[in-house]
Amino acid sequence: MVKIRYFIMGLILLMGGILSWGYLFPNEEKRVIQRFELLSQYVEKKANEDILSTANRIKNLSQLFANPCEFKIEGDPFYSLSGTYTKEEVGSYAMRGRSYFSDLSLRFGDYKVEFLDKETARVQLTGRLIGRTLSGEGVDEVRELLCTLKKVEKTWLFARLDVMEILKR
Repeated sequence: MVKIRYFIMGLILLMGGILSWGYLFPNEEKRVIQRFELLSQYVEKKANEDILSTANRIKNLSQLFANPCEFKIEGDPFYSLSGTYTKEEVGSYAMRGRSYFSDLSLRFGDYKVEFLDKETARVQLTGRLIGRTLSGEGVDEVRELLCTLKKVEKTWLFARLDVMEILKR
C-alpha cells in the first residue's frame, strides 16, 4: 500500500515537472507566437489611457521590430504604407495610428509558422483590428498577413510585414 502511494506521488510530481518545463521553456514556435501576443498587447488602447502609458506602450512596441523593418500595406486608400523603416519610425507611425482611436484592439489567430532557418521564421496569420474612432465610428477589419521574423541576440524581431489580402465578410 505504501509503495503504491509513493509511486502515485512520484508520477504526479513527474507530470507536474514535465508541464512546468513546457511552460517555463517554450519551443521556438511558441516564442514567435508570443511576439504577436506582445504586439497585440502594445497596440491595444483603452478610452481612459494616459499619456505615460501610451508612451510606454509605443516604446515597447518599437522594440519588437528589427532595425530596419519592411512594411507592405497596400490595397486600401485609407492606410497605405510601403517601405523600409527604422524602429523609431515604426513607433511614430504607431503613435499616429493610435491617436485616431479612442478604443482599439488587435488580435491575431490562425498561425502558420514556418522556419526558413534557425534565425528566420515566416508566419502567415490573420489579424483583426477592432476599435472606435474619435468621431465615434466603429472599425472592424480582418486581414491576412505574412510576417518575417529574425532572431537577433536570442530575441525574435519583426523584420517584414506584408498585408496579403483584405478579407471580406
